[in-house]
Amino acid sequence: MHQGDIVSDEQHLGLHWGIKSSFLDYVGRTPDGRASLHDGVTATEGNVMVFEPDPEASDVDAGTFAFRGDLRFAAHAGMMFVRIAHPLVKVTDGRGEMTVVEPRDVEGDTRLPLVRFTLEPRPTNEDLRIWLATDVALTVEGVALFNDVYQVDEPFSPLAIFLPAD
Repeated sequence: MHQGDIVSDEQHLGLHWGIKSSFLDYVGRTPDGRASLHDGVTATEGNVMVFEPDPEASDVDAGTFAFRGDLRFAAHAGMMFVRIAHPLVKVTDGRGEMTVVEPRDVEGDTRLPLVRFTLEPRPTNEDLRIWLATDVALTVEGVALFNDVYQVDEPFSPLAIFLPAD
């Protein structure tokens, strides 16, 4: 697996995130490594995951961006399991944090802080709004999600948010 560029057209509205290319490569090289995408997440040819917007749970003016999708990675006969489900981005003064549903929470009520970043608006056309984060770093809680393989503040792939202008 190789990580490609973020797709920037209106057909791909939502949260675009390549997770971490070395992680995707590792899962792809593992004999029983699998990725499954459910409930509103798709993958581009370049392995950028696109989580579709959830406008009912978002309040962009208040800095809350909600997305649908449930992405799961598994390997080593189930000993490795990473779930990134229903990302929620909250931004205050340009600093963002993405939380996901706690993987063991069947009801989906508990959220886990996964990564932090600076989210900056980008110039765009009149039909589309774009935000970009290039300094995406793993949180303390995210370390456990990735089975303690990565350290706190480990750089992860850039992310972008594409939403309609209205």
